[in-house]
Amino acid sequence: MSIAIQLEHASKRYRTGRSRTFVDLVASSFDGLRGKSTDVHSATRGKIDSTIHALRDVSFEVPEGAGLGIIGRNGAGKTTLLKLISRVTWPTSGKVRVAGHVVSLIELGAGFHPELTGRENVYLGAGLFGLTRKAIDRQFDAIVEFADVERLIDTPMKRYSSGLYARLGFSVAIHSNPDIVLVDEVLSVGDASFRRRALEALRGLIANGKTVLFISHDMWNVRRLCSQILWMEEGQVRAYGEAGEIAERYMNEVNLQALANQGTSLQSHRGGTGEVRFEAVETFNGAGAATSLFTSDDTLVVRGAYTASKAVQGPVFQVAIVDVDTGVIVTTASSAGRQDPGVVVGPGEIEVRFTSLPLRARQYILRLSITDAHQLASYDTITAGPRFAVTGQGGGVDSLADEQDGLVNLPFDVVHRTGRARAGSRI
Repeated sequence: MSIAIQLEHASKRYRTGRSRTFVDLVASSFDGLRGKSTDVHSATRGKIDSTIHALRDVSFEVPEGAGLGIIGRNGAGKTTLLKLISRVTWPTSGKVRVAGHVVSLIELGAGFHPELTGRENVYLGAGLFGLTRKAIDRQFDAIVEFADVERLIDTPMKRYSSGLYARLGFSVAIHSNPDIVLVDEVLSVGDASFRRRALEALRGLIANGKTVLFISHDMWNVRRLCSQILWMEEGQVRAYGEAGEIAERYMNEVNLQALANQGTSLQSHRGGTGEVRFEAVETFNGAGAATSLFTSDDTLVVRGAYTASKAVQGPVFQVAIVDVDTGVIVTTASSAGRQDPGVVVGPGEIEVRFTSLPLRARQYILRLSITDAHQLASYDTITAGPRFAVTGQGGGVDSLADEQDGLVNLPFDVVHRTGRARAGSRI
């Protein structure tokens, strides 16, 4: 199998800007004469490290026709990596080998001129990607159709929205016959329909033997597109391997760190009249151990300690599970119609047990409320309570098909019958 991209011990260092005051310049010059020219020396702040190590000793190979997802926190070196591969910059040390025509989608429409029409910018942008005018003529209708800008194609692009700008830029790029496509978070621009078309277009390129490197913080898009993942951390390769395994490891670690850093106070997202208030809310597993990490087979126990400042007849307690990313309420448990607490006064405790968690592997947050018996008056509302995460069980998110995206895993069967279709509604 031919190799499309190869990095051997590639490193990239940058120098920080020097201080501009005359005193700082003199201080740096004198220290430079003493062999300290690699550092910035400030008269007021002392020595300042002038070297930024964007990449450190990075080595990996990408075969032709592969989809490689590049993940990691901000500042991990992902964009610098793409800049090396696209020849925007060069490594300080090591080697970067690239075979084929590279199209970089780091900033969509970067070569467009706002005073020119969409039509003129198609020819300008495609020309910058290396297409001849005849080649652009052949591709022009397909470019415009994919971007869905037919009615605005002869309008100056300063009239375009940012989403239309991005759609036309992406369309020009993928129709420029690339061998290697570098994508850096550009699919965050545009509507859902365009993002789906863009992903399908990138999939089509991979199916036709092209190579795609895809940077995104959206793990669902990464695993839809990529069979391999490169995990970058502080300019180095943390892990490189199968998309399902690496994505699961990464999300589990992100979830752990997010849960460890969450605040414990319930006061910042609070409402209600206050006759009954939650004092503390904790999450446990079925064995009674306090935890914020669960698998889909676990039992989630939510235990809330409350105090009623005066006698309240039959309050109703509710606990909702909310997806952190979308804000969608997955499910709500209510004490209404269950055990009637009667009159409550002083301290008490409510416990809600979710005996299974058929949820996708991601983060969730608890939304809690206490209302009167008719659920008209609100005594207490906590819109952002404790967080918890559902982790994978070894299969990896890569094992999920597009149609299985969503919030819950529901059991289902599939029956396929051949022959004459049954009578019923026609679509």
